[in-house]
Amino acid sequence: MSFDRFRYELQLMGKKVILTPILVMVGFALFSLLLKYLKVFPERFLLAGLEMILPIAVGVVVGNIATQDPAIELQLTMPLRYDRTAMRRLLLIIGWTSCIALFSSLLLSLLRLAYAPDILKTWSPVAVFLTMQLAWLAPLLWCAGLGLCIALLTQSWTGSAAMLGGIWIAEIIFKDYITLTSWLRPISLFPTTLLLFTAPGISQANFNMYWLNTRVEVLATGLILLPLGWFLLRNSERLLKGANGE
Repeated sequence: MSFDRFRYELQLMGKKVILTPILVMVGFALFSLLLKYLKVFPERFLLAGLEMILPIAVGVVVGNIATQDPAIELQLTMPLRYDRTAMRRLLLIIGWTSCIALFSSLLLSLLRLAYAPDILKTWSPVAVFLTMQLAWLAPLLWCAGLGLCIALLTQSWTGSAAMLGGIWIAEIIFKDYITLTSWLRPISLFPTTLLLFTAPGISQANFNMYWLNTRVEVLATGLILLPLGWFLLRNSERLLKGANGE
C-alpha cells in the first residue's frame, strides 16, 4: 500500500482510529502519575491499560468502521471489492494500535515500570520483552476479530460494543472459574493482569498452562476470526442493511 493510499484511508476512517489508542495510553499514563504521587505502585494499572482496555477499545472501533461507512453504497459499485477495502482498513487499525502498544511497552521497560513474572527473570531482557508482548497482542487480535464478526452478524456496531463489554465484565467476574475450567481456558483474555500479577511465585508448569498456552490459543482464535470476518464482508446485502439500520 502506498503512503498516499495509507493517508487517504486514515482520513476516511476519521480521527477515532488515530486518537483512540493514543488517548487510552495517555489517560492511563496521567492517572499513573496520581498513583505514584499517592505512593501506589502503578505497574498493574499500566499493564491493565495495555492488556484489558486497549483491545476492547480497538474491537469497538473495528465494529464501527466495518458497518458505518457513509459511502458504502458507492464502495459496493467499485471494481475493487469492498471486503478488500474493509480488511485493509482493519489491518491499518490493528497495525497502528500495535505500534502504540509496542511503543508504550518499550517506554514502560525503559522506565522500569513494565511487569514481568519472577519466573522470567533468568531470561534475557529481549526475550522477556518479546514474550510479554503476548499479553496485549493476543487479546487485541481476538477483540478485533470478534468485534468485526459480531458487528457484521448483528448489523450493529453498538450491539458489538455491548457484547464486547459484556465479555469484558464476565472475564473479570469469572476469572477463577475460567482459569480452572480447561475448555474455557482458551478464552482467558486477561490472565496477566488478573492472575499472573497476583501470583509472583508461579511455577514453570503453571505459567505454561495458565499463561503461555492460553496466549497462543487466544492469538490463534483471533487469527481465525479475521478470515471469518472477511467472509462476512463479502455479503453485500447484509452490509447495505446494516448501513441503513443505524
